[in-house]
Amino acid sequence: MFALVAAHTLVASAFITAPFIPRPSPQRSTPASVVMDAEGDTTELKETLLQKAAEFKAGQQALWQAETETAGAPLGAGSLANIDLTEESLSALRDNVIAAIEALAATNPNPTPLQGWRTPEGCGLQGAWSLLFTTGADATYKPGKQGAATTYQEIDSRKGLFVNCVDFDQSTGQGGRLAGAEGGATSGKKLAGFRVVVAGKRLSDTEVQLYFKRVKLLRPTSRLPFLRTITIPLPPSWLLRGVARRASRGKAKLSDRGAGFEMLYLDETLRMHKTFDGQYFVQQRKAE
Repeated sequence: MFALVAAHTLVASAFITAPFIPRPSPQRSTPASVVMDAEGDTTELKETLLQKAAEFKAGQQALWQAETETAGAPLGAGSLANIDLTEESLSALRDNVIAAIEALAATNPNPTPLQGWRTPEGCGLQGAWSLLFTTGADATYKPGKQGAATTYQEIDSRKGLFVNCVDFDQSTGQGGRLAGAEGGATSGKKLAGFRVVVAGKRLSDTEVQLYFKRVKLLRPTSRLPFLRTITIPLPPSWLLRGVARRASRGKAKLSDRGAGFEMLYLDETLRMHKTFDGQYFVQQRKAE
């Protein structure tokens, strides 16, 4: 159980910053396809970013699928057949997204996105957000024994909390069973999802420090009511990052500032930030 908690916490905590062995910030040149023009059309820049992010996600998923295919079996992803399934090509797609992020960041309409954080009024981060792109190596949920998952983040800017959420598909994955042909009753997976609660301390109108507080395991099918939600306190952030440095054998590029991020862009539907460790994140507001 605790090994499972550690693995899931590793993924979920990285939705807003990647304290566990993050991918080094890539050295890149700006692709010619991305125009770095702060005075340009913001709508066009957003469309370019969304397109580049979708291309990266498609390449990433295709690479994952290729890794799980048996030798000689077809890929089974016709729409992705034109993608060169190599780490090098994926790195190029990642660089295209980063260039688009930097271009859009130059047009940021909200220079004080954290103003109102932990006040009764709150700020523009309030609400639920889906992850579109990240360079954080541990920030994307890769389907495994638990099956497919829906990942998102809920922000309570009035209380100063980030809640990273993972909901597992209850029809597939280890521990889950589908209904029989005759409509027999079935039991869902024991672990339906989990939540990682992170407190945010505003450092300025654009920067926030993060403190990981606890993880909640959701087990709604448990026969024992008191085991349907299991809350486990997390160790201090400095200890988590110390473990990351040790586990990476010095390869992790972790900032001395600890866990946190700088907001790069915020409007009604899109937000972007860069962690103190140099990782980029793009998130889109979820529909109500």
